[in-house]
Amino acid sequence: MSIDAPSRTEVDTERPRFSLARLVNRHLGLITFAILMVALEYGLRWFQVPDYVFPQPSQIFMALVRGFAPPFLSPSQYYVNIFTTLVEALSSFVLGSLLGILAGALVVEFKGVRRLILPYVIGLQSVPKVALAPLFVVWFGFGIESKILLGVLLTFFPLLINTAAGFASVEKDRVELMASLKASRWTTFRLVKFPGALPYVFAGLEMAAVYSILGAVVGEFVGGNSGLGVLILSRNASLDIAGSLAALVLLAFMGIALQRTVAFARARILFWAPVHETLDGD
Repeated sequence: MSIDAPSRTEVDTERPRFSLARLVNRHLGLITFAILMVALEYGLRWFQVPDYVFPQPSQIFMALVRGFAPPFLSPSQYYVNIFTTLVEALSSFVLGSLLGILAGALVVEFKGVRRLILPYVIGLQSVPKVALAPLFVVWFGFGIESKILLGVLLTFFPLLINTAAGFASVEKDRVELMASLKASRWTTFRLVKFPGALPYVFAGLEMAAVYSILGAVVGEFVGGNSGLGVLILSRNASLDIAGSLAALVLLAFMGIALQRTVAFARARILFWAPVHETLDGD
């Protein structure tokens, strides 16, 4: 009994369908975003919503184009403001992450340190950062220092919690094996505990990447000379809602880019991690 093989025509007609389904699945977010923007554009036109209430996506796009037009050093353009916010966010991200990882490791490794600093850290984290922002402006001025400090406070706690959870999740059998081999505490930490905690650390880094942008903008809202937060306030004051939303779009792209950079580094460093421990695992 013979089974007829599929004809070449049938195979050729099935391949495009598979490729199209795979393409749609891979870019589903962009496709739904485009559909949403088109629906929003025509919906706002249909209901004749005023520009000062909610501008159309095409108007927001034109505001983006105008913001990148020369002169490049103008305070009303994006270049200087993007640079200022980016420097504040990256500085707070690096400093807050390093301090959070260090504190998380110390809290797990040394019980005395945990009893000493953990109540202060939890108490400080319970205080709304918006309430601290005006105090930082008074203490450190309108410069970049107050924004970086606010961002450090926002990024510090996720790294501390995730790092502590990562060290606590390390398999005890591995630690006991190192102890049976008479390995030092530092060797055990370097070869077993820290690598085992890295998936949790990178999860905290992805959260901190977003929080660093938030800290910079909140600090600029309270008091700043330049930055996207200052630009948003000035455009809101002049009822330039399209320009304000365009600046928000830039902040969203900055957050996505920073988070994707951390995810890219995680994929290269944690190539040994199981798929279920990474958000991008297919």
